[in-house]
Amino acid sequence: MSRPREWAVAPAALCAAALCVFSVAASPQTPPEIEMLAARTAERVAKTHRDHLFVAGLEECRLAADLCGAFEASLNAKLEKMVPGAHFVKRESVVNILEGRGFIPMDVYLPDVVKAVATSAGAEILVTDTLLWQRDGYELTSEVFDVAQNKRLEQFRAKIPRPASDTSEEPLVFTDPQSKVSLIVPRDKQARSPGVVPPACISCPAVAYTPEARSGGIQGRVLLLVTVTERGTTENIGVIDGLDGGLTDQALEAVQAWRFKPAVGKDGKPFATRMPIEIPFHLQ
Repeated sequence: MSRPREWAVAPAALCAAALCVFSVAASPQTPPEIEMLAARTAERVAKTHRDHLFVAGLEECRLAADLCGAFEASLNAKLEKMVPGAHFVKRESVVNILEGRGFIPMDVYLPDVVKAVATSAGAEILVTDTLLWQRDGYELTSEVFDVAQNKRLEQFRAKIPRPASDTSEEPLVFTDPQSKVSLIVPRDKQARSPGVVPPACISCPAVAYTPEARSGGIQGRVLLLVTVTERGTTENIGVIDGLDGGLTDQALEAVQAWRFKPAVGKDGKPFATRMPIEIPFHLQ
């Protein structure tokens, strides 16, 4: 079966262990908007007086890996000067933890997943960066997150010019070369794409409460990350956020039996894709 075209990573990115990692050296050519954003972000991190840091580009950074890579390189350089004894958690360490919990390497680009495992990787402060595609450019956003307190500290934004050649409004399909599973990264979220179509549920019955959870008054959500295969089945289900009273197991069992219309590429062929599933549990 033919696969969707993989994202061509910019020459400034380094691919290792089947995972593409941004590695761009800061230089005088780094756009001033990015330098300013990195400086403001580094100043906020320094105020926390924490020195175990994880800097992570999120899935929308695949739209322009060179821009996010330049930001991360500039930020790291500034943090090394402003945070005495700064220790940077490596992305590979986070990937190892993810795989040990039933996730796949490409899940390191997803914010809920990264926040869920950052503490286990030894991080005290998580800094994420991502891009918002706009019709007249990009908006590069950085977020400083205290993982110990599970609290967002601050968010910064900068408008970045987009190359004139980048005019497509089509979603980007980024395929992990190891698992062959894709992420669908939208550009213009308001536009309807005649090409790439995300998965759609065909048979997803509601998940029942367990007697233990009902008697205990347990409410909330179970947040899962699943692969919807080209056949519309689910596999590689990872738990991002669970609930007691047997509700997590109940959700896992139910989602394993759910069926979807799989994602379809511009070539009309179905392909496997990664997607979050949130299952709410609320007592009447």
